[in-house]
Amino acid sequence: MRLANRSAIVTGAARGIGRAIALRLASEGCRVAVDDIDTRGGSETAKLITDRGGQAIFVPADVSKPEDVQHLVATAEESFGAPAILVNSAICGLQAIVGNEFEPNVEVVLHGAWLCIQAVLPCMKAAGGGSIVNISSVNAFMGFGRAHVYSAIKAGIIGMSRSLCCELGADNIRINCVCPGTVLTEIWQERVEKDPGIVDRLARLYPLGRLGKPEEIANAALFLASDESSFMTGSVMVVDGGVTAANTGFGGLSSKPPQA
Repeated sequence: MRLANRSAIVTGAARGIGRAIALRLASEGCRVAVDDIDTRGGSETAKLITDRGGQAIFVPADVSKPEDVQHLVATAEESFGAPAILVNSAICGLQAIVGNEFEPNVEVVLHGAWLCIQAVLPCMKAAGGGSIVNISSVNAFMGFGRAHVYSAIKAGIIGMSRSLCCELGADNIRINCVCPGTVLTEIWQERVEKDPGIVDRLARLYPLGRLGKPEEIANAALFLASDESSFMTGSVMVVDGGVTAANTGFGGLSSKPPQA
């Protein structure tokens, strides 16, 4: 197993991409501290891991609060030893994202990642290194709808990661980003119920002709967490079905050259 005898903290792991990452790391032998403010969902994630023979605990913590983050890291270390892996996957609520609410986006997504990184650094340094994986988004590169603040914060995650890697490399601590495209998670359920055709319309924007699965993002996070990516730091891994490579605005135009 690629992560045997290692421990990890995964934030925002009550559902969706965070849950998929927690399950994938655990499937490779990692002991996982599951974090979220959703007590029910977080507990379910931890139970899914233990029911499959893995080791996990649920630690409810709001990553925007320094005292919660300190408790999360201390509990994870007490339970499983110094975390060798940190995955920052927590985001604020959908309404805050689509409503361009500045404070929730900044405090949870950007400041929360910063707090978690700073909290794990002492134990990672003492243990001789570690891997930090920050979940960003294709929104960091292109405009998708009107989630302008969310796009700015996800770009900030990349900037912060690339800056930190220059400092942390000397301590053998790697820090990388994953940028997913549209991924079908539970957050889409209500939107699909209101507009059943939305998934098909979105899929046509992707060269692969479909949207992503949480497990596909989890595979990327596993690679960056493992020794298989040991010479990668400050990197940005785009897992987006080709959407940022395609000029989506030209999808419906004729392939015939213009007439003189």
